[in-house]
Amino acid sequence: MKSDGWFFALLALWIGATIGGWLPGRTPLVLGGETGDAAVEIWVEDSKQPDQRALDATLQQEESNQAVSNVTPGESAAVRRASFLLQPQPPLLPPSELQPETSLPPVALELSARLFGPGQIEQSLLSQQQRMMAGQPSIDIVLGLESLTRVTTDAGSLLEKSPSPLGVGTQRRTPIVTDPRVRGGRVGQLAASGSHWIPARIDLDTVLSKIDSRIVEDIIVVKGPYSVLYGPGLHFLDVELLKAPRYAGGFESHGSTSFDYKVNGEQWYGRQALWGGNSDFGYRVGYGHRTGNDYTTGAGAGVPSSYKSRDVDVALGVDLSPGRSLEFSGIRLDQTDVEFPGYAFDIDYLVTDGYDLQYVMEDCAAFDRLTFAVWYNRTRFTGDAQRPAKRRQFPFLDYMHYVGFTDVDSVSSGFRVVTTWGEDDGPQWNAGVDLRQIKQELNEIASGQIGFNIFKDANSPLPKSRSTNPGLFIERVLPFNERTTVTAGARVDFTTTNVVDDPQKLAKLGNQVPQSSLADILGTGEWEQDFQTWSVYLTGQHELGPHWKLLGGIGHGQRPPSLTELYVAQSFMFLLQNGLNTVTGDPKLHPERLWQCDLGLNCEFDRFRGGINGFHAWALDYITFENLSVYYGPPFGQAEQVNLKYVNTDLATFAGVELHAEYDWTDRLTPFATLQYIDGRDRTRNGYFATRPVSPGSPSQRVIGLPRGFFSGITGASNEPLPGIPPLESRVGVRLHDASPDERWAVELYARIVNDQDQVARSLLETPTPGFTTWDVRGYWQASDHLLLVAGVENFTDKNYREHFDFRAENGIAVFQPGVNFYFGAESTY
Repeated sequence: MKSDGWFFALLALWIGATIGGWLPGRTPLVLGGETGDAAVEIWVEDSKQPDQRALDATLQQEESNQAVSNVTPGESAAVRRASFLLQPQPPLLPPSELQPETSLPPVALELSARLFGPGQIEQSLLSQQQRMMAGQPSIDIVLGLESLTRVTTDAGSLLEKSPSPLGVGTQRRTPIVTDPRVRGGRVGQLAASGSHWIPARIDLDTVLSKIDSRIVEDIIVVKGPYSVLYGPGLHFLDVELLKAPRYAGGFESHGSTSFDYKVNGEQWYGRQALWGGNSDFGYRVGYGHRTGNDYTTGAGAGVPSSYKSRDVDVALGVDLSPGRSLEFSGIRLDQTDVEFPGYAFDIDYLVTDGYDLQYVMEDCAAFDRLTFAVWYNRTRFTGDAQRPAKRRQFPFLDYMHYVGFTDVDSVSSGFRVVTTWGEDDGPQWNAGVDLRQIKQELNEIASGQIGFNIFKDANSPLPKSRSTNPGLFIERVLPFNERTTVTAGARVDFTTTNVVDDPQKLAKLGNQVPQSSLADILGTGEWEQDFQTWSVYLTGQHELGPHWKLLGGIGHGQRPPSLTELYVAQSFMFLLQNGLNTVTGDPKLHPERLWQCDLGLNCEFDRFRGGINGFHAWALDYITFENLSVYYGPPFGQAEQVNLKYVNTDLATFAGVELHAEYDWTDRLTPFATLQYIDGRDRTRNGYFATRPVSPGSPSQRVIGLPRGFFSGITGASNEPLPGIPPLESRVGVRLHDASPDERWAVELYARIVNDQDQVARSLLETPTPGFTTWDVRGYWQASDHLLLVAGVENFTDKNYREHFDFRAENGIAVFQPGVNFYFGAESTY
């Protein structure tokens, strides 16, 4: 069956099966919210443990007094007036399974806001983690309201600065472009959902850089194959945007004006938002504007990192009838003159358009809930390598007389249908069908000279290519008793990929003269590939007593290669810390297969909260890099360029541990600490073949019997660390906060302690990184019911440091992170 046929056949089959009543019979509704979101009940547990009926009555009263939908920025004034870190902290605990795809239901979010203050901005780290991990291991949630006091930029920056997601590393490419890495996952391996987002060019934009953190409701991080909603994959990010509100008491309209300023880099941000609605209709619209100049490192050096960014977001919602609702959200991002320190190209302009439409039916004869969602996202941008600051950073480009331009066009579209049957706090079924279609094209036009090799207007592209992925999934939640709940899920996917570009364009590619064809560069002309992947998981929780909870899970996930990994043809992408990489795909790649197990233990006492989670994963056919060749340049013969090719390794392993703890020393003082450690290793680095690079008149080919990377001249061990594994990291700090119920101010001081990283992929010329410690202090003050003030200092010791992912070259040129950075901001709501 052709790929387009999958779309209509699966859609017709699922809708027919659901409406026709072929699937399990109707029982009371369990899921609520967005696609796959679970409408779980949440209760407050303190030393007295109020009974459930009393709390249910409280929640119903709250629903009648408050807006009947999402807490939006306009409602944040009341949220911030609420108790902030009320001591002792009553945790929010779900009585039944909380799915990894779940965003908090409105009542739960409102209740937690009143308990903990600014949308849980400073709420107990453990309480946030417990709320998600109570039903699943290795799942964290970050609330978008944290962006207000942490002064974050894109959604990746929110993950970076929040203490909640343990095991998540980030690469800060620019002040507004942040790449998340879940448990050592490499760049380009993450898919963000609601709508399905992908990086258009994996060394520049990322899955989260297109989303302003101020329009995020929450981000759920699934650190393993413990969900079936998001397509084939090993880890997942679910980004939920703010939705249109509803107001039970009649029409209301609100607005907010906010700004913040960071001294280092003269980074300004302003946002205007308006929202309103009534009991069955709501709207929200906002505009944000960011600008920034070059920042200064702790050593006083300027780093080219200026940018201009503008975004518009719109949300509309209407309740068509009882049990029928329609929600639309759209965003547009415009960026210009974005400088990327440590990368070959800067972005001249970037435009992203994203649209999502969801229709929800509840309490029907054949099911309790059905959610149908469709989406369309498109990113296009152009860039170049000619800025003077870029040439100062990479003198090798001038040595090559290099002139380069890039243009990118990437589209993601698809649909998802999810049907739910079940009972509150009882067994439930979730089943569905979805389809994701991706189209990508990248052109990289370059002129220059390497020795006697002179090239002009040569293209090293990701040719126009397409991926179509229909899938089926089912999930079962089964509480055995009041203390034990298990969840199981399964998924099957069929993915078809192909190159659909002009054959004439693909006949002459690359910077070598004479040029080679795409088939010669990739080593095969068989571009159409089909992948059948599947995943299963089983997780559980068991309450050992009133203070202890045991969590565990085992899962198997598979991920087909991306279009970049299959078809990219020697593009100048800086994917490793040594930079100056070209990268080549391989249509013969196999899907990655991961087995993972997790075991965790959480505790909750009146004043102390803590937990530990350990994991181990075995990745079969894990996609990593082979070193094809190294170019050594003047004046000392140092390595200037490392040419890479995607390759499967038979076995890679990941293991690690994550810990968190905090103690209410007094009603005003709460010390806290976190720690995360990941070990990732290529157990079969030698492989069973080496790839001979393409040369004029000779195609690339596999040479059986030689160790991987043989033709680069770099020998490697048969067992070595994987590239891009973050070092051990911990945060230790203390929160000082108002002890009164109004909780109008709080200050947090903490140290981020990063260990040195000497576990590196030496065959790929990755180098060790020294450790460092940075100190931050931040706080907020609710000056009035409608005015919030925030201020802080990042890296107030002015430490000159670089992250393990940051660019560094053998000639001594490196990218360092910002030095001391004062910031302040305010938000007025009305």
